[in-house]
Amino acid sequence: MNILFVYNKKAGKKFEPLVVNQITELIPQGIDFFFVDIREFDDYDTTSFDKLVAIGGDGTVNTVAKRANEQNKILAVIPKGSGDGLARFLNIPRNINAAVDIAMNGKVVYIDTAEVDGHFFINVAGAGFEAEVAHKFGAGGIRGLRGYAKTILESFGDRTEKEVTLTLDGVKTTLPFFSLSIANGAQWGNNFEIASAADIQDGLLEVAVMRKPKWLRVIGLIRFLKSKKQENNAFLSYYKASKIDIKRSGKQWHIDGEPVILKNKKYIKIHPRSLKIVVPL
Repeated sequence: MNILFVYNKKAGKKFEPLVVNQITELIPQGIDFFFVDIREFDDYDTTSFDKLVAIGGDGTVNTVAKRANEQNKILAVIPKGSGDGLARFLNIPRNINAAVDIAMNGKVVYIDTAEVDGHFFINVAGAGFEAEVAHKFGAGGIRGLRGYAKTILESFGDRTEKEVTLTLDGVKTTLPFFSLSIANGAQWGNNFEIASAADIQDGLLEVAVMRKPKWLRVIGLIRFLKSKKQENNAFLSYYKASKIDIKRSGKQWHIDGEPVILKNKKYIKIHPRSLKIVVPL
């Protein structure tokens, strides 16, 4: 087994240099392994590796997963990010010892991946309020849950609802939206579940369309997102599809939490069971 660990010094609140040493001490004998910084990963030749391990948050996982998907490699995740939505969804713990054990000894399963206008994603992509938060997150220098909370509070008041047109497996609907999530996994991160019914192996994407709650109802929305249940309610309408066309969502999007600008109509499709990933036994 030949393994490449890809780490991101900017993941989470603060990168801990000892993490690399800690992981090194946990690797069983007889395994060839190397480490590379995510900033050097684009130009790094990964053809000789059997497994690519992402050490970081959802953005790092996205980058490494894309390569694993392209080259038919096995992906493993050691979560060290701010939200770690995919890792939490797959029950991969943030404890280094436990996460390394899963990366080395867990079971390999096939999961769905998706793309929006050619941009690969593995967990959640979205527009509206959540995309605005992604574009602003970290600009104030505060990472982690505190940084998210600060950015959300700063952005919430000024943003208004708009209309979006969705074509879901050929069926068109137009409705008001404040935030729009296209979910392969369930979580935004930090155990906030936008799509608790998501099944990452069913060949379908969950579509969550959120209305803007009044300030007095924000606490109720937060409780719902932490409740790990999915149902149509005053805040959210849910749909399911494998092919999605979107008009009038705005140019600001996020792909697995990373900000991107997408112009014109958006086309989203899923690739069923296209990626090998290590999960707990």
